[in-house]
Amino acid sequence: MSTHGFIDTDSHAVEPDDLWAKYLEPKYRDEAPVVRVGYSQVESGFGFFNSVSVGGYDMPVGFHGVTEVMPDLGEAYDDYARAGFGADSYIDAMERTGVDYMVLYPSAALYTNQAPSTKADVAAAYSRAYNSWLHDFCSDGDHRLVGAGAIDLRDPELASQEAVRCVEDLGFKAVTINPTPVGPHLIFEPEMDRLWATIAELNVPVGVHVGALSPSDPFLYDYFRGLVWAQGISAFTIGNMMACASFIVGGVLERHPTLRVVHLESGSGWVASWLYRLRVANQGGTKDLPIPLPMDPIEYWRRQCFVSTEPNDPGIKQVIDAVGDDNIVIATDFGHPEGRHYVRAVEEIQALPDVSDESKRKIMWDNALKLYPIDA
Repeated sequence: MSTHGFIDTDSHAVEPDDLWAKYLEPKYRDEAPVVRVGYSQVESGFGFFNSVSVGGYDMPVGFHGVTEVMPDLGEAYDDYARAGFGADSYIDAMERTGVDYMVLYPSAALYTNQAPSTKADVAAAYSRAYNSWLHDFCSDGDHRLVGAGAIDLRDPELASQEAVRCVEDLGFKAVTINPTPVGPHLIFEPEMDRLWATIAELNVPVGVHVGALSPSDPFLYDYFRGLVWAQGISAFTIGNMMACASFIVGGVLERHPTLRVVHLESGSGWVASWLYRLRVANQGGTKDLPIPLPMDPIEYWRRQCFVSTEPNDPGIKQVIDAVGDDNIVIATDFGHPEGRHYVRAVEEIQALPDVSDESKRKIMWDNALKLYPIDA
């Protein structure tokens, strides 16, 4: 274990199928999502499934009902799957890997609020149910499991109320959004300022976490008709890039200078080129495009934004060279197939070439404590 510790800034809870029956308020149970998420042995091997049906939509689009078999999944997760992915499974994984804290983001709940037909009060009820369950789950985690409460963007007033409940009543250290537009207002529109002001006052970050292949991403299906893999890849990286532009160029960070934002599960290399492009736009040759903001986009990023990336991501060095090492954090993605090599996380980041020990300490520990208000 590293002497300076390791904070996993983005792992995933694997929700039980009966969460909605137990935690969703009775008046909404006729509209409860139908969810199956987890791991199982199928004829072709050990695989992951995350199927959500809600509001007449089946998600993930193109993969609903599919068990994705990948190498090493059984070795990584079979024992935990048999145990129901309880809090003790996460503590055991942390002990095996040298992780001190895990910040938990959703699995099925990445999709439950992504049906375009869902009304705002129903979506808010879904969020409350998930968050209440997550609080109980984290309560069994020896203070090492850190909750990121899910909020829905259809109604900024309801979202603000739930953000307050998540932090003040449930003890969460972050709130998370899927940036895909689902309501009448976009991230940067003035109607959303109440929400961002509330989160800033609560002193927790906004975790931008996409759920790929939702029906609220129609542009992906128009642009990549039939290319499901391209749709999924683009949803994460391009989704985070668009959210970044919304927060910075849309003036949200200017209006809310203490709001913190972390971009999750999209790698890190895009940050260097994207911040440069936000500044110069199509004037890359002359670099003289006037930006209608008091500060350079890179300065907003340095002041308020973070990117969470994989331990062996070569883009880490690019971001350090372009922007510095104060805004990068690390994640194992434990719980999801992409995180099946979680046991190598500390080893991989320590082996990063051309990254100093000081930078590695910041990425593994110091920066995460600036991002999340964890009492470590």
